[in-house]
Amino acid sequence: MTLKRFYTILSAMILINLLYGPLVRATDSGLACPDWPLCHGKFVPEFTFQIFMEVGHRYYSGILGILVGIGFVWILRNEETRKNLGIPATLSLLFLISQVILGGLTVTKLLHPTTVNLHLLNAVLLLSSCLTVRLLIAEGNTTTFQWNRPGKYFFLFVLSVVLYQLFLGGKVSSHYAGLVCSDFPTCNGEWFPKMIGPIRFQMEHRLFGYIAALSVLSLSAYGILYLKDNLVKKSLKIAAYLISFQIFLGAMNVLYQLPKIITGLHTLNGVLVFMFCFIAAFYHFRSSETGAQ
Repeated sequence: MTLKRFYTILSAMILINLLYGPLVRATDSGLACPDWPLCHGKFVPEFTFQIFMEVGHRYYSGILGILVGIGFVWILRNEETRKNLGIPATLSLLFLISQVILGGLTVTKLLHPTTVNLHLLNAVLLLSSCLTVRLLIAEGNTTTFQWNRPGKYFFLFVLSVVLYQLFLGGKVSSHYAGLVCSDFPTCNGEWFPKMIGPIRFQMEHRLFGYIAALSVLSLSAYGILYLKDNLVKKSLKIAAYLISFQIFLGAMNVLYQLPKIITGLHTLNGVLVFMFCFIAAFYHFRSSETGAQ
């Protein structure tokens, strides 16, 4: 297996785990095991559905951790790959370590909202670092970056906005605020309800979601109209489609009372929006002419 294929598979597997994790949350399986890293004192406990979801997530995450470590060693063993890929590979290892710590704290702190939210964001950063390795391999060994590009602050702004929107979505989930508004786009019949209690978390997520959608769509229009790189344009077009779908999924979550699969897809699709904005930024800032027209 080539290093490129290895990181393609690894990135895809991390993306799948970003669906699996929210499903653990949506099925109320997060505390099916009251201890960590064992479950009821056992490596292989007696399974119920919720224990299966939680332990399965741990097993799957453990496999991912082993693969991240293998990729790190693989890159460091070769001088050329170490020079070109060493930084993102090291970041992936650091994010893996922090992810393990946050996973343990999520259980021992009884799903404290802060640890739950950081656990999600850290997983996105782990995916980003592995994806960066994959993109760098595809670009070849001559890739460098030029940060003085047109629209650089626009790209950084949109990436920050989408990442913060993921954080707000995590707050809605971790504070059990997904059903405090029974309708959409209003909240219990009001466009601007009082921002108190869990309603505040729900409305912050909704209102900032509109800002995120406008930002992604504006960046996509900017890229299509003013940028020349076809890979940047393609990535931004996909991000625009995904952010539109994200609004639909958010509405379905409310109107159909948080169906588990839609709840998981809502998180996964939000991560995909960030991922394609990230890919567009990667191609925009790299100085290689590959893919440019």
